[in-house]
Order: sequence, then C-alpha cells, then structure tokens
Amino acid sequence: MRILAIIIAFMIQGCASTDTQSKGAPFQIHEQPSNGQAIAYFFQPNMAGVNACLLVGVDDTHKGCIGYPGFAKVEIEPGTRKISFTPNALIKIANLSYEYNFEPNKVYYFEYQHFTSKAASEKAVESHYNMLLGYHLGWVSLEEQEALSKLKNLKAWK
Repeated sequence: MRILAIIIAFMIQGCASTDTQSKGAPFQIHEQPSNGQAIAYFFQPNMAGVNACLLVGVDDTHKGCIGYPGFAKVEIEPGTRKISFTPNALIKIANLSYEYNFEPNKVYYFEYQHFTSKAASEKAVESHYNMLLGYHLGWVSLEEQEALSKLKNLKAWK
C-alpha cells in the first residue's frame, strides 16, 4: 500500500513524465530589462527521480518551464506578483507559490534548493516540507555573482 501511495504522489508531482532534460539554449549572460519590466531567472539543480518540467506561473499565467536541471527566464511586470510552480504532469497542482515585489529594470535570481533542516530553510523566500523525501525544499533569492556561477552550466527547457 505504501508503494502505491509513493507512485501516486510521484505522478501528481510530475515524476511520471518521460521528457526530463532541459534541451534548450545554454544560459548566456542576461541583457538588461526593457520597457520598465523586471527579469527573473528561476533555476533548479538535477533532482533524482524528478523528470517533468516545472511550469512557472506569474499571477496564475504560465510564463515558462524549468527542466531538471535547468532555468527559465521570465519577464515580469513591476509590482507585487504571485509566483507559482506547477509540475507539468497529468494532474497540475501548484506545489509552491509566493508573492514577491518586483522593481522595474531589475534582474532577479531564484534557485530551488534542498535544505537539511527547518532552520536552514528559513533563508528561503518560500519553502515546504516533503513528507515522502523527509526534507525541506524552497526558493531562495540569490545575489547575481552566485547565481551566474550556477546558471552558466544550465540550459533552458526548449
């Protein structure tokens, strides 16, 4: 029964997809935002057992998809926006969301990280505990230099 529950949970999270790797263009240094927009890069490392892209939503509209590993570049209207992440699976349930205030003409970097403790997850903009895996996961806002060093090895979804 426990195995069936794990299989169902992975399917809901998008882990049953067959298209796993980011196959798009490699990351290149960003250009400056235009027309008063903000740019946000959302990226994540390779995560064992996960093989669906993660849809990035801004105010409940999908704007990009992040592979494992990979990144998505999203232009965002300035102001407080709801950012959500939904596995691109048969059952699309947003598994984590947060509100963030984006300033015009600014670039933001958010990395999905695994935390070994609840205390470590407190640096995240938003985090949650995964009962199946027994650890915390969350989105962390990074400074540009740290983000660029991590992004240089990643690709866009398609």
